[in-house]
Amino acid sequence: MDKIARYRSILQNVIESTATLLSQGNQVAILPACDTRNDQYLMISLGWHKTGHREHAIVFHARLSEGKLLVEIDLTEEGVSPLLIEAGVDEFDIEYSWNRNRSSESRPSSSPEHLEAVAA
Repeated sequence: MDKIARYRSILQNVIESTATLLSQGNQVAILPACDTRNDQYLMISLGWHKTGHREHAIVFHARLSEGKLLVEIDLTEEGVSPLLIEAGVDEFDIEYSWNRNRSSESRPSSSPEHLEAVAA
């Protein structure tokens, strides 16, 4: 299996299992959306809170491009990247959209501070 096919499989498995785990015991469902044709992988939060507040948001979005896995957003509490690396994605093939085109000195070590983690 070539690298891109392997990454597709890993992404789909990690997204589906993580969405299931994050949905357990929550009022709001976390739905996996894996488009292997266009190489777009998302987790979407959808539902109603007891307070009557409706939630509909992208919790995680990654895409495969030019042999790399580009994380567009990751609002999960622990981050999905460690799970992807553990499953076999090379850490050097993961790029973060909030770090692109910045010098290494200005890159944050994790996701932007203004992004709030989704409570599990």
